[in-house]
Amino acid sequence: MDSHALLWGEIAALVRGLKGLNGHAIAASGLRLEPAGVHVIGRLAALGPVRLTELASALGLDPSSVSRQVTAVERAGYVRREADPDDGRAIRLVLTDKGQRAAASVQQKRAQALKVLTPGWSDHDHEELADLLARLNHDLTANGHLLEAILESA
Repeated sequence: MDSHALLWGEIAALVRGLKGLNGHAIAASGLRLEPAGVHVIGRLAALGPVRLTELASALGLDPSSVSRQVTAVERAGYVRREADPDDGRAIRLVLTDKGQRAAASVQQKRAQALKVLTPGWSDHDHEELADLLARLNHDLTANGHLLEAILESA
């Protein structure tokens, strides 16, 4: 098996594992939200107040899909809408205190789980993997426009 196929197999296994870990972290945090809603509040915690289109872009999703999730987390009291101070006609999404606590709780539970699940790993190991994943994410984003041409010619 070539290294690229091996890498794909490991990434696929990682995604499956992280999906399960995320579900457990959400449950342990006591949130009654779908994973997509938790993803929205987590991204808002990282970005700060943003417009819906900016949030959708950061999530790599269609604004209409994100709008549905935002409505759900807004109804649950995790997000509020406010006028954009730079453009009074535009609306920004802002985490409420409840949303900030929820995002921090899930993040803490995820980190705690990774620490427990990787007992033989040093801080250096975690940092090295994070650096490699950051590099992979950067390259996937920077070269995503090439995908169609590459896959059609192969």
